[in-house]
Amino acid sequence: MPVPVKLPQVHAVDVVANHDEARQLASELATRLTAVPEVRSLRWDDASGSWVCAFTDGGSGRLTLAAPADPASAPEHTHRLVATFEQGTAKTADAFLTAIRQLPFSATEIAATVSELPLTSRLADRWPDKPLAGVGILLTIHHMRDFLVLVDSLLALGVDPAHMTVIDKEYPYAHTHRVDAHLVRRHGIAVWRYRDLSQGIADHLERVSAAAKRSVVMDDGGYVMPLVLRDFPDEAGHFIGLVEQTTSGIRKVEGLRLPQPLFSVAESDLKGMIESYGIADAAVRNALRLLPDEKFEGQAALVLGFGRIGREVARVLTGRRMRVAVFDSDITRLVAAHEEGFLTGRPLDDLVRGHRPRLVIGCTGGRSFGLQQARLLPEGAFLVSTTSRNFEFDLDELHAGSTARTNRGLLGTGYQLDGGPRILVLGHGMPINFHYAESLSNRYVDLVLAGLAVGAVALAGGDERLRPGHNVAATNTILAESNIVDDYYRLYGPAAGSSCE
Repeated sequence: MPVPVKLPQVHAVDVVANHDEARQLASELATRLTAVPEVRSLRWDDASGSWVCAFTDGGSGRLTLAAPADPASAPEHTHRLVATFEQGTAKTADAFLTAIRQLPFSATEIAATVSELPLTSRLADRWPDKPLAGVGILLTIHHMRDFLVLVDSLLALGVDPAHMTVIDKEYPYAHTHRVDAHLVRRHGIAVWRYRDLSQGIADHLERVSAAAKRSVVMDDGGYVMPLVLRDFPDEAGHFIGLVEQTTSGIRKVEGLRLPQPLFSVAESDLKGMIESYGIADAAVRNALRLLPDEKFEGQAALVLGFGRIGREVARVLTGRRMRVAVFDSDITRLVAAHEEGFLTGRPLDDLVRGHRPRLVIGCTGGRSFGLQQARLLPEGAFLVSTTSRNFEFDLDELHAGSTARTNRGLLGTGYQLDGGPRILVLGHGMPINFHYAESLSNRYVDLVLAGLAVGAVALAGGDERLRPGHNVAATNTILAESNIVDDYYRLYGPAAGSSCE
């Protein structure tokens, strides 16, 4: 039997746009609502200045273009699209509100984002001969506003939008639905959900192969090539090369016999020396944002993994006046952590038992912490991940070893461990720096996005220095030759504010 909604449901989207742009976006959205099967009729109501929906299940909805009641509380030129649903079933409410969320960005919003990404947005000026015209591109990059500027640049470098495929990783980003809508509505790019990754790859192979082209993979987490080699081994040669930007992605392809070159932005000097601090800072800031009433100064923290991100997380937490311990299964890294002044110890269980961390941040890129260790935590401890997807903590073990589990909504999942403490896995174990957030500032991530595009161009051009498998040294050389780091330095170095042109 259909489940009715108990209370009216409201969804609001803030759009920064001039008045004409905002009206056009709202009008386009209303037109698309007429295609929703559950919508019986849609009419404009002059009295309320709203579009009014009648639904097949007897419910009603309203779409209104409004202004913030307190303009000073929002950015200049903010318009607010407000959708209300009432009286119908939960299924119809979901269909209506899902359609409402599919709102492309305004030209004003895109222009602002472009201005924040000077390196990425000007890539076509470096290669006016459109070096990507002969390839398809398959991307699994994070769905944030900066990604749209990268896509625009790839199109300007020659990629046909019909030969581009985007995999939505289904993280709860701040603007994930709007990013998807922009890709589909403004560019006609195929977007597939992570849960349908195999079908998305098959569809991409069919479309691009039909055009007698091969493809470059631009990945963030090692999702594509392991699946290709497992499920589409005869098609592996379709892919010219792989650009990977995360350490967790590198770990997923380790041990695989890649038939194509791997352009490893993840292991490059560019990413390690410049981006790591920003990621660590964003992760800690977002965790603290979700826990504004907690006091962490003077409390014990544990960082799992002392790689590029873990090292910076440990330093950031120390700056927050926490007592920081570090664990790494690699003895060299553990020694490095010890000699930087962090508390260390082996085995992990002993370190947890002795240090009693209130905050545990996982940065290993793989499974690092399970039920056995969680039972040693103090009451009310928090687990936070910076690793792609939900791999850092053994959530299945925590689930099986709990007497009660609570979905805390935005905060995450609470566990009452059997024979242990009550803990909270923040953000349900997903990477905290992307949890309803944009992670790094656009100006910070600009350099890495530009580096990904440099890799795609090098692979598409058949750079002879890139051989099948890992190419860390060649990656560093090609990135250095591109001069994007020089341009970054001119923008934000001693002569900050000068043009990168």
